[in-house]
Amino acid sequence: MRYPNLKELDMIIVTHVFSSGPSLELEDFLKSKVKTLMFIGHPFSESREQRSFYRVYYNGEFIREGTGIPLRSPEILVYLINFVYTFLWTIKARTNFDIFFGVDPLNAFAGVFLNKIRKTQRVVFYMIDYVPKRFSNSLLNLIYHKVDSYCVNNSHRTWNLSSRMAEERRKKGILKDHRQIVVPIGVNFERIKRLPVREINRNEVAYMGHLRKGQGLELILEALPLIIKKMPSFRLMVIGTGELEYVLKKRAAELGVIDNIEFKGFVKDHRDIENMLSKCAVGLAVYEPSSESITQYTDPSKPKQYMACGLPVIITAVPWIAKEVKKKRMGLVIGYTETELAEAVIKLLKDDEFYNEARKNAIDFASKLSWDQIFNNALSEALNP
Repeated sequence: MRYPNLKELDMIIVTHVFSSGPSLELEDFLKSKVKTLMFIGHPFSESREQRSFYRVYYNGEFIREGTGIPLRSPEILVYLINFVYTFLWTIKARTNFDIFFGVDPLNAFAGVFLNKIRKTQRVVFYMIDYVPKRFSNSLLNLIYHKVDSYCVNNSHRTWNLSSRMAEERRKKGILKDHRQIVVPIGVNFERIKRLPVREINRNEVAYMGHLRKGQGLELILEALPLIIKKMPSFRLMVIGTGELEYVLKKRAAELGVIDNIEFKGFVKDHRDIENMLSKCAVGLAVYEPSSESITQYTDPSKPKQYMACGLPVIITAVPWIAKEVKKKRMGLVIGYTETELAEAVIKLLKDDEFYNEARKNAIDFASKLSWDQIFNNALSEALNP
């Protein structure tokens, strides 16, 4: 074991959850490595399940769980109730935790508060989404950044998904660089069963993720008639749900492309998602360019997940990883236009030589993104003085 005393430590993760993501990967990584692990999850406002919950592991064994009451309240009130749940469940645990992982500002703020009353020794502020303009309401946006600054200044370490987060904070005068490290998105590369090219559907493209604004979903639909005109057997698999689901289905029917799309909806088990993706040929990550986009400051999981499943990527030049896609020829980087998207899809699906090269490069890149290695490095640093 890399950490000789890890089995003696008690840790807690507090996060908002949707279906998958770094918080759940951290839970999976830690639960068999520490003495006690408590995981507290709060639902996003758009989640189907509106109960906060907790689960507890002891020496790698699951021992108990609990839930709060379903909440359908104004978002600001929900956040306050989430704070109360975190406080009460942590106190009830009767354990003084060695490390509190607070994922995003409000949960990290709860950790700092618990640290002040000595319920936890160290707080790691794990920042997943950061953007200068998080809320359109200027007051809420100010509060968001004040809480973020407070958490950076009062946590033992801040884990950022990308260096751009620390750079943006620096512009606001937050100079605690020694407390901020980059902990990028990883993949479960060894777990994924990639298929030989002959066994995948070379006419099928995948979109995985939240069906919301900014993800390029509208662009994808508008490009479909151009693609189908050249490739009548083209298929699009959409994995995920969200506020745009009804709108997208309606627009797909209007465009006459609904029969070429399979909406999988919400898929709970990420292993099932990996199996679905592995049967497709290409992954779409066509983020909408915007000064308010969260994606340009973070490290989106979508492109890496595609590549780990063996899919070359079509991506817009919004997140940092787009530069890697272009440099390492792991797919195509496009402008945010229907024509460029259609042309990129057709090239990857029809040009076997380029496709095989991009697929190989994507798999090679993803093979170096193990969650275990990423968390091992980050945790080793977090345990330092």
